[in-house]
Amino acid sequence: MKHIYWVFFSFACTKAEPDPYSKTCETSLTCLADDGASDCLDCDTTCTESFKATGDSPHVEGEIDYESYPPTGGPHNPCWWDWGVWDEAVPEERWVHNLEHGGVVFLYNCPEGCDAEIAALVEAVDGFQQFIISPNSRMTSRFAAVAWDFKTETECLDINFMLDFYKRHVGNGPEDVASMAPSGCMDEDTGGTD
Repeated sequence: MKHIYWVFFSFACTKAEPDPYSKTCETSLTCLADDGASDCLDCDTTCTESFKATGDSPHVEGEIDYESYPPTGGPHNPCWWDWGVWDEAVPEERWVHNLEHGGVVFLYNCPEGCDAEIAALVEAVDGFQQFIISPNSRMTSRFAAVAWDFKTETECLDINFMLDFYKRHVGNGPEDVASMAPSGCMDEDTGGTD
């Protein structure tokens, strides 16, 4: 009889992960215009939310070919990246480690420019911790918010939507580490791609 209780107790205490999904966002976006201040009336409000539980996530050196892009977990560089706003692309092998530490990464790919929109995002997250904002030319969408196991990709920037994503997912990685990268991590060139 003890074995039956143990099996039941084990299942009752195990956190059930939802099935992987990729779906259209349930929230209607209210996006910023190119000026970064007014609402955009004719923006493409396409928005996709995805979830996929991360399996193995070892530390590896060099470039990593992720199964989906932008990645939401998996193998990553032993060194994470310093939190904050970056004008140059942060290698995904590095920021995936930040996701493992409970961080949220905001990415953008705007060949035609989106400086005012990014400035509005930077202002909105002022005072927040455990985030990175970085350009990323490998994305097919203009904007993305990424956390461990979760991502949202959009064609326009809805600040409140991005802040809600941050609040729902910050601190939810397998580890919760708010410190900057260890000494020496930001000094070395560990590769990676943009």
